[in-house]
Amino acid sequence: MVFWATDVGALADFLVAVAGAELRERHPGYAALRLAGSLIEVHADESFRGHPWFHALAREGVARGIGAELVIPVADVAAAYRTALALGAQAIAPPYEFEGRLECEVMGPDGYVFSLWQPWDFATSG
Repeated sequence: MVFWATDVGALADFLVAVAGAELRERHPGYAALRLAGSLIEVHADESFRGHPWFHALAREGVARGIGAELVIPVADVAAAYRTALALGAQAIAPPYEFEGRLECEVMGPDGYVFSLWQPWDFATSG
């Protein structure tokens, strides 16, 4: 999975702090992370001017992330939600119960939507 970003560090830091991703590499314009067994790469827009969205993303006001939602299991939805907001995410839906799990939605860096969830019995046990 690849995310194009205006600020690679901000998106990588967000994924680590909110979703529990493991940062594998970080360089100017690039980061590689592991999340739930998947590789996520974050590239700066200018790192490959030939990518199909380069010109559209370069125009001011063009929203990126539209039509995509990353659904991520987390250990504690309420804590992840608070962390996301503290990092500047926009609240879409605060934690709520839905079909046996606790979840929330936030819009993170560059307009990417993240749905964070945990099984409901895990959320209420302990």
